[in-house]
Amino acid sequence: MASIPVVSGGSQPVFATDTLNGSQLSANVAYTPVGTPTNFMGPKLDFFLVSGITGIQNQAAVGGAVQTILQTVQQVSTVAIYQVDTNLLSVATYPAGAFGANATLSATAFQATIVALGANVNGANCAAATVTNLGFKLAAS
Repeated sequence: MASIPVVSGGSQPVFATDTLNGSQLSANVAYTPVGTPTNFMGPKLDFFLVSGITGIQNQAAVGGAVQTILQTVQQVSTVAIYQVDTNLLSVATYPAGAFGANATLSATAFQATIVALGANVNGANCAAATVTNLGFKLAAS
């Protein structure tokens, strides 16, 4: 079978405008993409994991705690994606840095936003919520 040998290019991101301001191959031949997410579909995101809200998986209906939390978060930033799991809520927001300049500050500010909702958010207790900003993680990791 005939083939054409590849003489240029590589497996490095062609566009990394969200974190690296464009292609890195010509600018830095030693660049490796390990640990640098590249989002082709939009802006750089901040990822938060909210835990400590018992029964949040039962609060996804209209007027539920999930809706209230997302609306509250969207007063500061835009929710790009979210996932509800048993007693957990994962949220990706943009613009990056809306809650703080680094992972520790942003998690603390995000947690304060959730905790301020109080102990009775449509039947869910947000007063004991804890937030971590672990960056992008696949489900079940």
